[in-house]
Amino acid sequence: MRQLFRRHPYLVSALAIAGALTLFFAVRFVAGAIYWAAHHEEPIRPWMTVGYIGRSWDLNPRAIDKEAGFPPPQGHPRTLNDIARERGVPVEQIIEQAQQAINRLKAQEP
Repeated sequence: MRQLFRRHPYLVSALAIAGALTLFFAVRFVAGAIYWAAHHEEPIRPWMTVGYIGRSWDLNPRAIDKEAGFPPPQGHPRTLNDIARERGVPVEQIIEQAQQAINRLKAQEP
């Protein structure tokens, strides 16, 4: 192996980097697949963002925003707790609106 590296250092280095990148993205893909398989259609909690809910329920987060009457996100994602605080309503009311929006969107799917 050392002899190969001495003869073709750029080629062996490129192969090592390509292997490391492949391993990195493979581990990242598998970890994401395992995580979202375990968190599919997770019950809605106050700490969740609409984007997280959309990913968990396999729905477009902007469609959930529109259906629930939530404002579109600007800047960093806001949690349901943040939305409730901004509106001055209990977070349970926001959770209920999100759940009703999910139910309506799921009913519209073919």
